Amino acid sequence: MEPPPPDPRTDGIPPLTELGRSQSAAAAELIAADLDDLGLAAERLVSSDLTRAVETAEIIGVRLQLTVETDSRLREQHLGELEGRSYVETWAAAEEFDWSDPTLPIAGGESLMDVYDRMAAVLEEIDPAGVAILVSHGDAIRAAVAYLNGVKPHESDWVEVANGAVARIDGTIT
Repeated sequence: MEPPPPDPRTDGIPPLTELGRSQSAAAAELIAADLDDLGLAAERLVSSDLTRAVETAEIIGVRLQLTVETDSRLREQHLGELEGRSYVETWAAAEEFDWSDPTLPIAGGESLMDVYDRMAAVLEEIDPAGVAILVSHGDAIRAAVAYLNGVKPHESDWVEVANGAVARIDGTIT
């Protein structure tokens, strides 16, 4: 599967706020403590190429002494014409969307299955014998969890993904 085309969202996006930097530092500490407890070291740090994800990964990378690799397939779902609109406009447009079809692109962007397929491709390339840290976004993470649970994203239970959330995937995801 080819990565998505260059995305204009990577330009002009505001950087992490102080809260975002604090959440990233807390995530880095949590990951480091978990790795220490397990007696493991991370070998790779791969991030979405969108601004705040890269900044988050850089904070984690400093703490774990890893260099950040970027992968555009870890981006958030592209919402086509809804990109850059206010929440009010986006939710109004969402009310008109047919959410029953996971293959239907949203406003000329990506479908839920598009996100699922690209996240599956990333996960298939990760060496299961090693330790990799991935930095991504809410909808993309939900698609990845569905894939790891062996279900399609529209069949998966909702997974709340808070800013700065950390999850360890060790073959027992539920």
